Amino acid sequence: MASKTKILTLSALLAFFACGSLIAEQTRIGESEFKSHCAACHGLDGKGNGPFAEFLKAKPKSLTTLARDNQGTFPFNQVYDVIDGRKHMSAHGTKDMPIWGERYAMEIINQYGEFSTTHPETVRHRILELVFYLAELQEYPDTSLKR
Repeated sequence: MASKTKILTLSALLAFFACGSLIAEQTRIGESEFKSHCAACHGLDGKGNGPFAEFLKAKPKSLTTLARDNQGTFPFNQVYDVIDGRKHMSAHGTKDMPIWGERYAMEIINQYGEFSTTHPETVRHRILELVFYLAELQEYPDTSLKR
């Protein structure tokens, strides 16, 4: 009986650590997406100071102030729509350029095949992870200093 309890306890601990590992992995997905596809212009810190920024006509926006610029609320849906191409950003080029959502879709199609039933979900997942990561980069004013 004692060994059964030990096995159940060990199984529960393994499941707990596996869940923690999955959460950490998801965080890495968003960060990896950002580093691969955004940091060249927006910088590793998201402040618009990437190595390619000096070659652009318009300085890239700091992605760390999106919540502050939106009355303290991170504009989740708007950010998602920019990444998947529903909302056009002139700084990201003309509509003739591939948008990120389409680029993600093409990568998945190339990996799994055109008729894969998982590619729309995988594309949404990658975009969501990137949006979650951008939400983590937000700089909020220190309200503790207010009287």
